[in-house]
Amino acid sequence: MVALRFDYEEIDAVINARSLAIVGASAKPVKFGSLFTMSQLTYGFSGPVYLVNPGEDEIMGQKVYPDLASLPEVPELVYLTIPAHRSMDILRECAGLGVKGVIIMASGFREIGEGGEALEKEALEIARRGGFRIVGPNCFGIYNPRNRLALLPGYDFSYTPGDVAFISQSGGFSVHVGRQCKSLGIDFSAIVSFGNGADLDETDLIRYFTADPQTTCIAGYLEGTADGRQLMQALREAAACKTVVLWKVGKSESSARAVVSHTGSLAGSAEIWEGLLRQCGVIEVSGVDEMCDVLLTLKHLGRSPGRRLMLSGGGGGLGTYAADLADEAGLEVPPLAGESFSRLREILNAPGAAVGNPLDIGAPLIHLPVFEAAMREAAANASTDILVFDIALNFAFGLGGEEGLNAAMDVLIAARRDYGKPVAVVLYSRALGGEDIAFEEMQRRLQDRLLAGGVLVYPSMPRAIRALSLANS
Repeated sequence: MVALRFDYEEIDAVINARSLAIVGASAKPVKFGSLFTMSQLTYGFSGPVYLVNPGEDEIMGQKVYPDLASLPEVPELVYLTIPAHRSMDILRECAGLGVKGVIIMASGFREIGEGGEALEKEALEIARRGGFRIVGPNCFGIYNPRNRLALLPGYDFSYTPGDVAFISQSGGFSVHVGRQCKSLGIDFSAIVSFGNGADLDETDLIRYFTADPQTTCIAGYLEGTADGRQLMQALREAAACKTVVLWKVGKSESSARAVVSHTGSLAGSAEIWEGLLRQCGVIEVSGVDEMCDVLLTLKHLGRSPGRRLMLSGGGGGLGTYAADLADEAGLEVPPLAGESFSRLREILNAPGAAVGNPLDIGAPLIHLPVFEAAMREAAANASTDILVFDIALNFAFGLGGEEGLNAAMDVLIAARRDYGKPVAVVLYSRALGGEDIAFEEMQRRLQDRLLAGGVLVYPSMPRAIRALSLANS
């Protein structure tokens, strides 16, 4: 199967389409056509949205047309939410009308075997003759806050355009990453779920976002590729000017089999992929949480923020554990600079405190003026690059309540602002029962407060150390 050539303007016309038609729009619950129509109409596309279904008259108060030929204009982008076997006739209609792009959401193509592969090849031939590009099949589409294209489901995604692009062969993970990043204040230039990548594939999209002036970081979930040489070249070109973060799956025998049945991709061995990504200067991550942790770190600290950590918290075991994790991850926990050590000895003179790096303040929360003086001195310490503070909020709450927690977090925000040193807070609760839900709500409020103040937040020390290590890789 020969894909169409790379063309920036053609891809841009799809991602930044100005008019949209949804073929298979439906008012019947649980149908893809219903779910996507609800998502797109709720999110609010910036241009006209035309609904197409010969069996409907009106959906969500909007007129429904019987076919594409009945529309008042030719839409630039067409979403197909109909089954695979019914898609070919609509694709031929798209070719005759002169649309710029088609997103095929249905599965039932290459990933199911020979019959589906023949159908996918036919779709590509129609697109070639008709001069339009295909995203998919077997995908969730495009999220673009600039023109308000929505994923399925994506009605509650951020409206704020950002500088991170995320591409994904998995529709589900494109939604997971997009929604979790919204909670962390990470905004996207676009998210593209491209599924089987029959036409526009991972290489095309990486090249597109490398050239896109709105994008400074390219991230992605990848199962495999049809052309490793072309992908390597695209990754090298991208990583030479932008940060690239990839989550590659299918590196074991069993997961490689799953990849074939999911998107029909060729996965490749773990050794080949890890070597490829390392040679290209790509940050390799694993899992939604690690992807979001690294994107958050890059947003606040950029690439290579420094390996020298200043570890602090209310307990000796916390610091010892964190120091072990840092050492295993290739980070450093250097001794305090001489003057910092002396000043901290004067500040933290109460029983239970232990001055050094790690720095044990003696309890999860201490008297606020003492805490402020200690954290400002820790932030000023010249031998470290990043201050990491560990706090179990359920224990700290018992010492100072939410008011005390807010005041302590404001101290860390001020230290970040006044000294210019990156500050990260490992924020979590050990009270996890149903009766402890108030701590979950409090954790989210504190996270929002810290992130708004430019302080990184991680839910565990292993995740914090891993993200800081990867940002330095």
